[in-house]
Amino acid sequence: MKSPANPSTPSQSRSQLPPGPPELPMVGQTFRYLRDPIGLMEESAAYGDLVTMSRKPWLVYMINHPDLIREVFVDNHRIMARWRNVEAMRYLMGNGLVTSEDPLHSHHRRKMQPAFRHRPIEKICESMGRLAARHTQNWCDGERIDIYHEMQELTLKIVARALFDTDVSNDVKRIGEAFEFANHYMSARFTQLERLRPVLHSLPLPSSMRFKRHLRFLDEVVNGMIHQRLNDNNPGDDLLSLLLDAEEYPPSSGEGFMTTQEVRDELMTIFAAGHETVAVALTWTWYLLATNPEAQGRFQAELDLALGSRPPTLADLSSLTFTDQVLTESMRLYPPIWRIGRVAMEPLELAGYRLPAGAMICLPQYTTHRDHRWYAEPTEFKPERWTREFRRQLHPFAYVPFGAGPRRCIGEGFAWTEAKLILATVGQKWNFRHDPDHKIGFTPLITLCPKGGMPMFADGRRT
Repeated sequence: MKSPANPSTPSQSRSQLPPGPPELPMVGQTFRYLRDPIGLMEESAAYGDLVTMSRKPWLVYMINHPDLIREVFVDNHRIMARWRNVEAMRYLMGNGLVTSEDPLHSHHRRKMQPAFRHRPIEKICESMGRLAARHTQNWCDGERIDIYHEMQELTLKIVARALFDTDVSNDVKRIGEAFEFANHYMSARFTQLERLRPVLHSLPLPSSMRFKRHLRFLDEVVNGMIHQRLNDNNPGDDLLSLLLDAEEYPPSSGEGFMTTQEVRDELMTIFAAGHETVAVALTWTWYLLATNPEAQGRFQAELDLALGSRPPTLADLSSLTFTDQVLTESMRLYPPIWRIGRVAMEPLELAGYRLPAGAMICLPQYTTHRDHRWYAEPTEFKPERWTREFRRQLHPFAYVPFGAGPRRCIGEGFAWTEAKLILATVGQKWNFRHDPDHKIGFTPLITLCPKGGMPMFADGRRT
């Protein structure tokens, strides 16, 4: 499936369109979007369940009701393609799961699913816990650290070890810097110049040249993993070995097979997306705990009671009820993926309006998760709201941090386990205090990054 060449443009009269915030002549809300996309979405959400935003030269239809999320991402998923920004993401990820369309997406997802469902999870958790404990050993009591960058480095190590059985400790800083720059580069908002993105990318501009240097380095890392595993007589049972299974991996393409380039694209996708989303989720979780002392005290009391001084294991996670509630609430308030876009390949009816082929549709998790219709005191951090009864009565599409429908994140279960184990391992030994001189803000790239990082003071716990 290919994205339409001409996404919807504001050719309809305003009276025929869903309501939306005021717009300026000629430019619509383009400049507002460039300056503050989350603020624009919050303002737009007040106009109803289906809202029109004008990002010249296109219209964007924003959906603000769980029923509409289900209609777009489940009922009509076969006629939905990715947004135009996927072209920039392909510079890094090629045609991996995040960027590919059917039938390639479905085929690769089926091949990769066993690595996330059937691997020896106890072994993975043991590796996660060991890496998390080792990563904090060099912190000093009372030291000011950037918890965002610390979590990025830690999750990079864990993804490399758990999914690829590779140690990247020696290169972790350089790998992290490369992925961080790529995140900024792929998220650049060209708006009117977006059609010129391939041209700008091909020119020897400072940003494009720097991106290509980082990309060459990342390709060296990923292709090195592939070539090393192909020459390994004991391939193991990780994701890389699954993709390179001898019976399903000939050196040339064929029906049902994956080429070297396809394997590279999937590894790069999991490497990039798999570490960044969890790092962002953990960063906002540590911030919320640090600024809510009562919740932090309850969180640590649960760890002390359940674990004592021994390291957490997979078996412990089910008993860490409040830890799970804390993480769930954190990803409600600060979803790592803050919005998802789709393009309708065919006309469709939505909320009583006729949307044309090429309509750009946006699911803003950030505002959906803060809707007072589904959440009492929606802007407050209240982990205790996530009782079994509340989860049962909550609309299943009112909480979608990992997306919805057939393209829902393949690594969701892995990410939950990883994040909870890191919270338990690090929370056992450390308290965090947010630096009061740091003003909280967003850098909304592909993920909801904290502006200026997240400086914290790390205090060793004496349990």
